[in-house]
Parts: sequence; C-alpha cells; structure tokens
Amino acid sequence: MVGAYFGMIMVLIAFSCESRGIISSRSNTYLILMAIGEGLLTLRAYVTSEWPFAVLGGIWAIFAVYAILYPPTE
Repeated sequence: MVGAYFGMIMVLIAFSCESRGIISSRSNTYLILMAIGEGLLTLRAYVTSEWPFAVLGGIWAIFAVYAILYPPTE
C-alpha cells in the first residue's frame, strides 16, 4: 500500500511540473516519474482486483517506457 502512495506522488509531481512548464512531457524526468509511478499504481490495482485501473495504469506505464526507449525523432 505504501508503494501506491509513492506512485501517486510521482505521477502528481510529474503532472504538476509539466502543467507549470517546469519539465516537458517528452523529458526523461517526466517519463521516468510516470513509468514508475503508474507501475506502482498498477501493481496496487492488480492486487486489489481493480481491473479497469490496472489496465489503464499498465498501458500508461508501457507507453512511458516505450517513449524512454524509443524517443521521437524530430
């Protein structure tokens, strides 16, 4: 359960910093915070059988990891 709180804090930090223009949603900092945070939230949702949240969080985490590994070329 503590991991879920850390995950929530990580996602909120990433989102608030991005919405304030402190970091970009394409930056590794943002993507790492989202990948780890959503991963922790997905784990909690899976353990508690909250399937819609587990699927959403899992997909979100996968996209963040994918964006880290294969950044868009400009």
